[in-house]
Amino acid sequence: MHQVSGESIERDGTGLWLERMGEGGRHLLFAHGWISSRRMWDASIARLDLQRYTIHRFDARGCGRSDRPGEGHSLEGYAADYEAILTHIGVPVTLVAHSMGGRVGQYLAARAHPLIERMLLVAPGSARGSRGNQRHRDLALEAFGSRKRIARFVAGAMRRPIDDAMRDVLIDDALIASREHWFGWYDAGRALDFRDELGVVAIPTLVLAGASDPLASLPRLRTDVADRIAGSIFVVLRDCGHNIPIEAPAELAGAIDRFVP
Repeated sequence: MHQVSGESIERDGTGLWLERMGEGGRHLLFAHGWISSRRMWDASIARLDLQRYTIHRFDARGCGRSDRPGEGHSLEGYAADYEAILTHIGVPVTLVAHSMGGRVGQYLAARAHPLIERMLLVAPGSARGSRGNQRHRDLALEAFGSRKRIARFVAGAMRRPIDDAMRDVLIDDALIASREHWFGWYDAGRALDFRDELGVVAIPTLVLAGASDPLASLPRLRTDVADRIAGSIFVVLRDCGHNIPIEAPAELAGAIDRFVP
């Protein structure tokens, strides 16, 4: 059993919870998706060799064990948080980022962040700007704070069966995510369109997609992400939905092992 150490990293008065485990020479930084937490990576990390890797994972502001400020819930705000985490780690990492985390990761990579040496984007949000529509926002508003409606949303995003304990993790994390996180990301985090900037990304990139993902479709991931990052690898998992770290932890761990030299 490897020891897990945790600490709160402060940025502009907001504490961001960061955990570290393992003692390997290859450093991995795991960034979770919207209304989630670091716990979504549990099953994938359990399949990794912690003699080979040092694992870093954190909770975004408004999520998990991090603070719940009323501000900073924009693409630029989350990117600044990621930068604070990277600076604290202080060594080059492979960024393994899901959904919202993948969009933030692309934003940093487009600015050639020196501590991101490669990216594994897991069902990522794209660089395409989007404000959504009022109906979807209303549905999100209705789901906020409702275990029953969140459970319905979680089930609708996946295609493979998962165990009840992991489903409860997803639901519980969404229930404790702050209102500012829920709607700040929806209203401000997705608006900026930076697709044209992805052409400058020069680090090795793997895009991992679920063939039946209802939230990050294959055409959009191919067109807006993989095709815009030169030399990126695009891998599709059969019969898999949006929550790849939970639906397909063995495949994700295998992808990490093959992708990281």
